[in-house]
Amino acid sequence: MHGPRTHGSPSSTVAAGIVVGMLLMIVVPAAITLHSVHSPGTLELLDPNPAPHGYTWSLSLFIIPILVIAFWFLPGEGLEIPQRAFWRTIGILVPLGCLLDFLFAQWFFCFPRPGATLGIHAWALGRPVPIEEYLFYLTGFIAVLLLYMCG
Repeated sequence: MHGPRTHGSPSSTVAAGIVVGMLLMIVVPAAITLHSVHSPGTLELLDPNPAPHGYTWSLSLFIIPILVIAFWFLPGEGLEIPQRAFWRTIGILVPLGCLLDFLFAQWFFCFPRPGATLGIHAWALGRPVPIEEYLFYLTGFIAVLLLYMCG
């Protein structure tokens, strides 16, 4: 019986080709699909609150991967996170992201459906923003950094 095959790492050219191929697998079908639309429809909301707490629930896109990676994948694979580097990175990126929201949210964001959030407002210049805006930076940076470290 033969043992498992081992492969070396691909060359940088092959690795770049793999990444480009993966992107094309998503971009090409999306472009074909969007290009096939000849008469776009209009969105008509019949319910004044079509997605109750929708913005809040969307944070689960970050929270669930954080929980799975931190409590199942990392321990299961025996991987350890360099704690100091991890928290330093989070300590730099999260405040910078929050600062962007604090300074520029009044010009870039509008939240016309208060029912899509918890209704807890956080400080920002010009007008307050939903607390979910700041939670987005916290959970988003943690999720992306964990994914990066697993990769």
